[in-house]
Amino acid sequence: MRGLQLRQLSNALRPAAALRRHLTSSAATANFDLGGVFVPIPTPYMANGDVDYGALAYNFERWEKIPFRGYCVGGSNGEGPYLKAEEKIEMVSKIRSMIGKDKLLIAGTTCESTKLTCDLSKAAAEAGADGVLVMSPFYFKTRMTEDSLYKHFVSVADSCPAPVIVYNMVPVTGIDLSVDVLKKMSLHPNIVGVKDKDMGKLAALVTETQDQRFQIVAGSASYLLAAMLVGCSGGINGLAAVLGEPLCKMHELAVAGQWQQALELQRKLVNIDLLLMQECGPAGLKAAMELLGYKGGLCRSPLPPIGNEKIAKIKQTLEKDGFL
Repeated sequence: MRGLQLRQLSNALRPAAALRRHLTSSAATANFDLGGVFVPIPTPYMANGDVDYGALAYNFERWEKIPFRGYCVGGSNGEGPYLKAEEKIEMVSKIRSMIGKDKLLIAGTTCESTKLTCDLSKAAAEAGADGVLVMSPFYFKTRMTEDSLYKHFVSVADSCPAPVIVYNMVPVTGIDLSVDVLKKMSLHPNIVGVKDKDMGKLAALVTETQDQRFQIVAGSASYLLAAMLVGCSGGINGLAAVLGEPLCKMHELAVAGQWQQALELQRKLVNIDLLLMQECGPAGLKAAMELLGYKGGLCRSPLPPIGNEKIAKIKQTLEKDGFL
C-alpha cells in the first residue's frame, strides 16, 4: 500500500520533462557528472513543523547564483530521517522547478528495507531527481553482511531509472563498506559513485576503480582539497549551504592545478566546517545561514536548537576567517 501511495503521489507531481529525462537510464548514467560542489540543502521548518517552501525559494535565489554542480535533498543535513517519504517527493518536485536545467538534483532515498528504498528511489526519479543517494540500512546492522548489503544496493540500482550514489556514512550507520565491496558495486552500470569520509579509503577507491566510470566524492569541506589531490571528483558538503562561493572557487582552482591558491582557501574553511558539521550539527548550520543572510529556519523536533553561546562561537569563527 505504501509503495502504491508513493507511485500515485509521484504520478501527480512528476513533470513531463522529468519523465523524458529518465526514460533511458543508460543515457542518464552516461551523462551523470559529480565533478563539482553539491549542496546538501538544509530543510527549513516553520514553528508548526511544516516545511517552509518560502524560505527554500529565498535560499535558492542565492544558491543559483553560485556555480554549484547541483543539490542534494533529504540527506542528513536536510534532516532526512524527519521527512516523510511523501514530503521528500514533494520537495524534489518543488526544488526541480527552482533550479536550472544544468544543475543536478540528487535525492536522499535511504530506507531500512530494500523494497521501500526501491519504491522511494523510483518515485524520486519520476518526480525530477537526476540521481539518488543511498546509505546502508542500519537498524539491524549486527545482522548485515557484505553480501546482503551488496545485494541491497544492486537491487536499488536495478530498479531505479536514475543513477545511484552509495553513501558510506559510518557515524550514522555504524557500517563501514569495505573497498572490496565498493569496488564490486562500481562494476554495476547504474551505481555511479560513492560519498565517503575516510581519506585513506577515498584514495584507495580512486586507485581501485580507475578503469570504471565511477566517481568518488568527499563528504566534508574540511578535506575537499586533499580528496581532490588524490583524484576525487568533488564534494557533497554541508558547508556549501553557507560558504558556497569559496568552496566552488577552491574546487575551480584545484581543477586548474593552482594548488597553492586552493590551499589558502582550504585552510580558511577548516575551522568553520569542523565547528558546524561536527560540533553543532544541523541547528548550527542553520544558525550560520541566518548570520550570513540565508533563511535557516527551525529544526524539526526533537532536534534541539543551539544556545546563544554556540551562536556567538559560530559568529566569532566566521569573523576570524573573514567570512562575516
